[in-house]
Amino acid sequence: MNRAMRCAALALTLLTAPAGAQQARDHSRDHSHDNAHDHDHPPGPNGGRVEDAGRWHAELVTRAETVTVYLSDGDGRPLPVEGFKAVAILKSGAKAARIPLNPEGDRLAGRAESALAERPTGAVRITAPDGVTASARFD
Repeated sequence: MNRAMRCAALALTLLTAPAGAQQARDHSRDHSHDNAHDHDHPPGPNGGRVEDAGRWHAELVTRAETVTVYLSDGDGRPLPVEGFKAVAILKSGAKAARIPLNPEGDRLAGRAESALAERPTGAVRITAPDGVTASARFD
């Protein structure tokens, strides 16, 4: 299978994978605030879109080829990203891009091969240092 087909298959898997029941339980347990958690998050502190990713929140910021993800806990407190890794599968126009993300200071960052649209759709799969994984979908 060539690289483009592998990327497309991974993108399809990430975009169609349902959130697991355990992930939902972890998310509700980690949110110590109001039980009627509103899943429509306001823009993050870095101006990006915020979505749930298991027990974390992921803020996606894209500018041209640069892709940045900031992690926070359920209460919005920033998390250190040392030891984390991630991959973003983002669709910009008709083309899907697979972008590996690695720790850079207080964020996970990477570069796409070409500039992305202003608001790409897709998913970010995050792996913690202990091997726990979660995905955030950006529609």
